[in-house]
Amino acid sequence: MTRTATRPRRTSVPPARTAEPVAAAGPVEPAGHAAACAAAGPVGPAARYAAAEELARRLRALACLPGPSAAPTAWPCDTGLLDWLRRMTYPALYTWAAEENLARRWIGGDVFGSRRLSPAPEFLAGTDVRRLAPHLVAPLLRRVSMTRPAPSAADLEPAALAADAGRVSTFRRDGAARLWGQPEHTPPLPDTTAIPHVVHGIWLGRPLPASNGFWTNYGAAADSYAGQVDFVLWTDIPRARFDAARATPPAPAGRPDPLAPVRALLTWANTHGIHLVSVAELFHANAPMTLHSPYALELGRGLPQGFAAASDHLRVEVVHRFGGLYADGDLHFLSDAALPPDEPADSPEGQGAGNPPDQRAEGGGYRLFRGRWHGQPEADGPARLPELFDRVAASTHGFTLHALTDEIVLNDVVLAPAGHPALALWLEGARYNYLRDPRDLYAADTPQPAGSDVPAGSDPPPPSDSGAGSDPPVAGASGWRGEPASWTWAVTAMRTGRVHHWLLARLGIGAADLVKPAPAVRGHSELSWLPPVDGQPPVACPDPDPLPTLVACVDLLRWQHLSRSGDLCLTAVAPLVRGLPEPDTAWTALLLAFGHLSTDLGPVTSVTDRRRNQDRTLDTVVLPPEAEALLDRTATPATWFGSARSGDAGEAGPEATAGREYWFLGERTTPARLLPAAQQVAIGADEKLVNSRDRAHVFGI
Repeated sequence: MTRTATRPRRTSVPPARTAEPVAAAGPVEPAGHAAACAAAGPVGPAARYAAAEELARRLRALACLPGPSAAPTAWPCDTGLLDWLRRMTYPALYTWAAEENLARRWIGGDVFGSRRLSPAPEFLAGTDVRRLAPHLVAPLLRRVSMTRPAPSAADLEPAALAADAGRVSTFRRDGAARLWGQPEHTPPLPDTTAIPHVVHGIWLGRPLPASNGFWTNYGAAADSYAGQVDFVLWTDIPRARFDAARATPPAPAGRPDPLAPVRALLTWANTHGIHLVSVAELFHANAPMTLHSPYALELGRGLPQGFAAASDHLRVEVVHRFGGLYADGDLHFLSDAALPPDEPADSPEGQGAGNPPDQRAEGGGYRLFRGRWHGQPEADGPARLPELFDRVAASTHGFTLHALTDEIVLNDVVLAPAGHPALALWLEGARYNYLRDPRDLYAADTPQPAGSDVPAGSDPPPPSDSGAGSDPPVAGASGWRGEPASWTWAVTAMRTGRVHHWLLARLGIGAADLVKPAPAVRGHSELSWLPPVDGQPPVACPDPDPLPTLVACVDLLRWQHLSRSGDLCLTAVAPLVRGLPEPDTAWTALLLAFGHLSTDLGPVTSVTDRRRNQDRTLDTVVLPPEAEALLDRTATPATWFGSARSGDAGEAGPEATAGREYWFLGERTTPARLLPAAQQVAIGADEKLVNSRDRAHVFGI
């Protein structure tokens, strides 16, 4: 469960372009070609094609194929930990051959260098944030908080931090207690388990809005626990924006003020003593995330689902590096009586009348989860946060998650000391998930009737537990139990949000074995990562130059091309393209450039261009004629995303029963090929061909 930007309902008004990277309201069905022409006046196909060719040329000029050759993450230095991780996952983990291959091909490579990390800021140049003593974590986060000017390097020296030491829960471990309930070959915990009294929250994509429950919950809890627990909000907003908000007075009434949300966030944080910490400053080139590449890729999607997936990664990274408690912002830290009167206890946004009954939240927002609890009652958990920290530090396993039922454990609560081996294994499970075919992740490769949005496999077997030397059974293929499988593509659950299920199964830890966070931290969810039921609105482009958006689109298309067997997944980038001022030009530029920008990955063999929304309407990517002419939809490749995969030789592929349509998690894929560069040039020179084609025939409808 993840806190991300809540979306407004769509209107018929085209989205205004703002300075914030937020998906604004706008129509799902693209009126791009007509709208662009109406806004710009009469423009001939030759002019449109020339503009697209120039954009494609700029994209190709930025790229460097076949991409960088460097390890995508920092390697573990502890040989005992590394040996254990290899036994628990696969033997090639962190070997040069495997990591070089990952660097070049993993999630499509980084051909634009867009995932290249910046060096440490000057004030952190002498501080190793990966080896920080637990009592120094809180003072470090206080001093690097963007609610204040940047500190000096001297401010972050250990002696300076120790003068303002934070509270810590500690527990001495002897002998077998250091093995945290695991076999002898498991890396042990230190002699002293120490967890800093720090609560971490995450909000990505834009400044945290005051309308979200996060604002109230964290503010009230920070006030209640002042002097006992430090509250931190991790953000992707750069420090320069906060400095500008402090230095710039508000705009006069009636005038747009792009810094107003940042200024409001500063006021909120200062009022409640909450630290605003930059992800990029604490996870820099000298101390990267294990999951930096997938984190950056998911963030680049620009959608709540992407922010949710990025947060799923970041929460584990933060707790693994610094220790403490991660908690979703809509969870409750105080009794209902202690909440402000305008904060309802159990009325998440998902219960609004605008949502159909099967999408409304139940039981404090956890509509997605079913099951009975057979462990200790939640009321038996600690009543206050300091007691929760103490109890987890002294527990057998030394960490805890949020056990909602005897079958369902959530990742909306993660509490552990820094460097816990279980979290290191969690990170590797998530990293490996990006190598997996989505059809394996969701176990939904059975062909579906055209228009179906409920693929097979919605109630699959539990995760496997293969032995050492086999591929890791990461996040066992499943959909939400008892729910339509279409929810899985909406919440990106299997790649990011359910890895902890595999983790607990691999470690042999049951839900009833974990320390219960409630009532100190009580369950609730606003379901703000779900898209509107009638489709994903466009993502408004904050930059007058469309090139940065198109770079993000190519990164996403390369990842999908690699993981989906040559598929050109247009639905993955449609919200980004539709938010550009000239979407039709952008579509043509993408298709013109993509053949060159995917030569290291192989040819395009299919196109995904339709998505079934939760209200069962169909959201179709309608390409302009100039772009559509670059696709050969009559192609019959030997293999494509909807055909039999390797290992299925001799069996009829899904197209044998589903025709030339393959519906997977609510999206339609059809075989196709992207024309070679020579044929693209010929099409560009033949204006009549592009302009005179029957539109219904070109679109295949």
